[in-house]
Amino acid sequence: MCESTSPVEQPTPSTLEELVEPLESPSLPDPAAQGSVLTTDDGACYHLIEFLKTQDHTHVYNATADDGSVVLWLYEGLTEEVQARLRHEHDVLKDNNCSMFPRVIACFDLNDKTYLVTEPLPDDLSLEQLLNTRALSFNEILSLLAQVAFSLTRLHESGWVHLGIRPSVIFPGKPVRIGGFSDATRIGEKPARQFSYAGYSPPELLTEEPVDPPADIYAVGALLFHAVNGKQIPETGPELSTWEPSTPFAGVPQILTRCLGSKESRYSTMEELHRDLLRLKRRCSPTVSYSIIGATSIGLESSRTTNQDAYGFLTGQMESDEGPVNWAVACVSDGMGGMAAGEVASDVAVRTVLSEAASALGGCRLHTTEEQAQLLKEWAHKANEKVCAALEKRQARGGCTLVCVSVIGMRMALAHVGDCRLYRLREGNLSLLTRDHSVVMALVLQGELTLEEIRNHPDRSKVTRSLGDRQPLPDYYVDGLDVVATSIVEELRPGDTLLLCSDGLWEPVQEEEMKKAIQDHAPDLHASADAMLKIALDRGAPDNATVVLLRLDERQQM
Repeated sequence: MCESTSPVEQPTPSTLEELVEPLESPSLPDPAAQGSVLTTDDGACYHLIEFLKTQDHTHVYNATADDGSVVLWLYEGLTEEVQARLRHEHDVLKDNNCSMFPRVIACFDLNDKTYLVTEPLPDDLSLEQLLNTRALSFNEILSLLAQVAFSLTRLHESGWVHLGIRPSVIFPGKPVRIGGFSDATRIGEKPARQFSYAGYSPPELLTEEPVDPPADIYAVGALLFHAVNGKQIPETGPELSTWEPSTPFAGVPQILTRCLGSKESRYSTMEELHRDLLRLKRRCSPTVSYSIIGATSIGLESSRTTNQDAYGFLTGQMESDEGPVNWAVACVSDGMGGMAAGEVASDVAVRTVLSEAASALGGCRLHTTEEQAQLLKEWAHKANEKVCAALEKRQARGGCTLVCVSVIGMRMALAHVGDCRLYRLREGNLSLLTRDHSVVMALVLQGELTLEEIRNHPDRSKVTRSLGDRQPLPDYYVDGLDVVATSIVEELRPGDTLLLCSDGLWEPVQEEEMKKAIQDHAPDLHASADAMLKIALDRGAPDNATVVLLRLDERQQM
């Protein structure tokens, strides 16, 4: 049973400061003219390039420093009370390096006015507007609140409590930005004034007690209540025992109970709330599953009596403290060196990768981005070791190429050696995510060939890297995603399809034909793969041809 919070007796309006923006007094001075320059006692200059607004006896301008390279916000305090608040905000923020808070550039007095210069906030779209329009999904709300909780953890570590957390001072983005620090108070001290933000301030804020982190914990819980309920906490307080939101989400009542109850019943630290918000976000995130198939053909060349291509894939699920996470591994290998070498090499490489993957991903711990990318390279190096041993045992010369992907949730990493390829089909666009290790690709990089000319070049089968070539492999030998992208991993999207293939498929089958085969036969991946192999066969299929297709599917959790 969830506890309800008893309402605290409300002070009369005369005892509270006005909580809405006051009407501007006609006696306030006009804003400074565009182009005005403010020079501080230490010689710094700020050029006013645009007047933005007047708010709570404060003029706000866009300004630049001497070099003019970065636009800043400059606040001009027009009353003694506001001037004191600007100096206070400077004291709160000057030593806090959290990227979600505006960085303080300067604070100075000039001509009986106080000025605060900070990084600008994205004032065009606040959380208040998004909550009013219901423009955010529940998962987006959880992500945003987790960021707010993280930033407040940093603030608490520096000895301050915000006390003014509410939708109008939160600006969604990457990262979320937070303003409104004028009432921030040292932990263990009393606020400088008596105030309350209806629906978001904790009841104890009206009792003139020293403040502590549970005050901000209440505010974050109030934001979650608003997001789920569609409106803020009523003046009578949150009656959680009888609360019935229009859309129930498992886990939300438990968090709200530890945020909105009595101060003693709340989370003891913002860090605890942050962890629970992350857990809830992961559990409420859409679950990802994978449709995955493979197909191969020996081809039509009469001298090829065995298929030296090999492929394989695994799927699984790890159950961790952060909820269930699905994963998949797929690989394609093309053998070289005749039946005694190529067929064995590709088979050993694929079996080794899948064995290593089952061991590494079969536990209950989520791997970081760096760990995931590194694991794939380790699997490729292990495969090379096994291939070399197998060839030595048979006293054969040969080897194989390899392309391998791992997908954990929606995060994909790859390992690549040789001229097998990985493509990604997303929203009708097919992108090549590997770069061939071949003589002809070197000519492409030198500008002597185009990618299309590779398909018919007489040296197209000459690879410059392969497994079984040497032991141990140099570190640089195995490529990751960062060879063609800006990151070692990529966040995939629902509906994305990965296509792994040997050169026996991508040489005769054009990229547009690959895309058409997937789209025309969707969602049947078997039919798509068969269509590609048929194109290769219709064009003579002089080589073994192999394709693996992996599609990401998504189902919303309840």
